[in-house]
Amino acid sequence: MKAAVITAAFHNVVCQEEHDTIMVRARRNLGIWSHAAIAVGVVFLFTLLSGCATFQNSKEDEAQEQAEWHYEMGKGYFEANDTTHAIRELTQAIEIDADHSTAHYLLGFIYMGRRDYTRAIRHFRETLRIDPGYHFAKNNLGTVYLATERWEDAAELFQELLDETLYTTPELAHNNLGWAYFKMGRHAEALEHLRMAVFLSPEMCLADNNMAQVYEDMGNQTDAARHYRRAIEKCPRNYQEPHFRLGKLLQSQGDRNAAAHFRRCIEIQSRSDMAERCRQYLSAN
Repeated sequence: MKAAVITAAFHNVVCQEEHDTIMVRARRNLGIWSHAAIAVGVVFLFTLLSGCATFQNSKEDEAQEQAEWHYEMGKGYFEANDTTHAIRELTQAIEIDADHSTAHYLLGFIYMGRRDYTRAIRHFRETLRIDPGYHFAKNNLGTVYLATERWEDAAELFQELLDETLYTTPELAHNNLGWAYFKMGRHAEALEHLRMAVFLSPEMCLADNNMAQVYEDMGNQTDAARHYRRAIEKCPRNYQEPHFRLGKLLQSQGDRNAAAHFRRCIEIQSRSDMAERCRQYLSAN
């Protein structure tokens, strides 16, 4: 997934509701003997209905328990990095309970990580159908739209998140909305949201890196270099992309410091695709 696309961290939130068994109780006719036969019939009917309701509730409770058990198994496999078995258990959970929102969410999250975006979209949408206020699902659905270059669809979702007062990580939505606007060629709006992301989360190096790309695309190399350096300062240990992009920018200006950034890019994660690109530019330096 592109570095410019940020995903809300996965939080395991299980909302388990306890359903009290509903008991149907018949009233007895008090004081009027002539209605005794009717009263007995009503008691018998209510007792029968109560038995049916209790039996039905028992079956539903058992199904929910089975679905929850498969969900917990799937979550355990996911936490153990065994996504194949996680998918199997989570699929069984939603086969039993099609409205198990957290099972759909975790399936969407796993498929997103596998870049199986069609399935990821389907499960995130199902999560939101069941629980429209599931903010992480909406953010991640928007993230998948970014990864599949559905910029308008992504922008609509992130704006919806920003309009929700209870959304707890607006910096993510601002960053992602800024990136969507950038890819749509709307530079001023992109910068507005990326600046807000940095304002809300000053250490978000990703937003600075994205802002630098917007400036570079606008032909403002000075501000682009400044924000690439800020991204590097904020995340010096494990963020390759600003080293690669700053190296390219400096190289285009004939600055010999470009080589140092390409080397650092390779050091951070030597077997990555980004490292291979840095090697190619370093060899041409």
